[in-house]
Amino acid sequence: MLGLRPRGIRLPSHKDRTLYSLQIGCPPPPPIVKISLPKQMLSSLSPCVHVGDSVCVGTKVVESFNWMSVPIHSSVSGKVSEVHSEFIVIESDGLDRPDASIQVRGDIPLESDWLINTIRENGIVDLGGSGEPIHPRLLEARGAGVETVILNACESEPFLTSDHVLMINHAVEVLKGAELIRVACGAKRVVIATEWDKREAIEVLNSKNYNLKFKTIETAMLPVRYPQGDHRVLFESVTRKKLAKGETFIAKGVLIEHVATAFAVYEAVYLRKPFYERVITVSGSCVADPKNLWARRGTPAVELLSAAKGFLRSPDRVIFGGPMTGEPIDDFDRPVTPEVRAILALPAESVAAGVEEPCIRCGLCVDTCPETLIPEALVRAVRGKDHELEEEYRLDACTECGVCAYVCPSKIPIVSILREGKRQGQKKESGVSHPSGFGRVAKESEPMVPSEEEEVTSSASIGQDKS
Repeated sequence: MLGLRPRGIRLPSHKDRTLYSLQIGCPPPPPIVKISLPKQMLSSLSPCVHVGDSVCVGTKVVESFNWMSVPIHSSVSGKVSEVHSEFIVIESDGLDRPDASIQVRGDIPLESDWLINTIRENGIVDLGGSGEPIHPRLLEARGAGVETVILNACESEPFLTSDHVLMINHAVEVLKGAELIRVACGAKRVVIATEWDKREAIEVLNSKNYNLKFKTIETAMLPVRYPQGDHRVLFESVTRKKLAKGETFIAKGVLIEHVATAFAVYEAVYLRKPFYERVITVSGSCVADPKNLWARRGTPAVELLSAAKGFLRSPDRVIFGGPMTGEPIDDFDRPVTPEVRAILALPAESVAAGVEEPCIRCGLCVDTCPETLIPEALVRAVRGKDHELEEEYRLDACTECGVCAYVCPSKIPIVSILREGKRQGQKKESGVSHPSGFGRVAKESEPMVPSEEEEVTSSASIGQDKS
């Protein structure tokens, strides 16, 4: 017995409305896409098209000059209308003409170097949240001799169901993509890990794998707790091992990738299809017809919300991502990027609010923190500008999952405070000042999960207010 005990919390799921139909919607191409260049890779990327150029779906529009970065491809066919160092705007012709390079590949050379290069050339990035290229991780994992690939299929945040329906609708592709990742990094086995509330998805995967006969792939069912999809929590749940401070998953013989990434790898290798779209969940109490949709890179949020029949009533918040860790947006024309897994529109009663009270030292934040931190002590350290105490209590280990703020009876905005502390630490190290007003944005990023009762109330009153 390793002394591991489940941490985290049970949250209302709010997933039923997007699971009434397990189909994935495919909206028409948007009239315009704005393809952003990732900020962390700007120095190694350069647009390779000009204003007025015609492009097809899958045409390379951004070239990569550094092996650690990846090229970017068009998500629509049409004409390039704007080219900037940080983004490209393409006007769609509505014809969806595919690039000539996209075609089914014949023989698949199951060789690590070839697979890693193919994954890079097709712009495959982590679709689990970071949006970073995966090929450097594959190479590192191969060099370290990892034995296990854990495919993260956990969706422990409320509302999110895109991975669930992807596994049901594209189980064969996910399995083949998982096997390709295993071969690329040289691992011995793959574990597809998800929670008990996705039993039908696991049954479909197991059924398809019975025919594919991938003896290297197995599935694991985990408790329905948030944040089960956090990499540290997932690692400990699957391997039953503890991760020491400063230790990496790869050093422990494990590579963690996302189930949607495995699907993208399959398409890149088998279909020569570069990454330009993914499945996202469009949901929330204010959305008229919540559903899962194929979302093209650079599509404005308003287009995807319209594909879900728009708003039944004006939302208080629209979020990119889940309600616990997502980012509130003010501009509905903001384009989706690879790491966006959901667009949620929530009413005022769903947004965590309340007057902050003094800490009562109840210990709930300590008991539930998946990183085994002491959040209340970190809050005191940050507010007291005690940097030594911040380091002692491992402020840098906070993943900003939001569990502490969610359970706090005193309504202390713990995530905002700790995020500010980390930013101040970065500012001190780099000497770079941050824009004023970031505290307001951080405050808006506190957990925004309605109770089951609030969700029922919202749905019942929707028909009377269609502003």
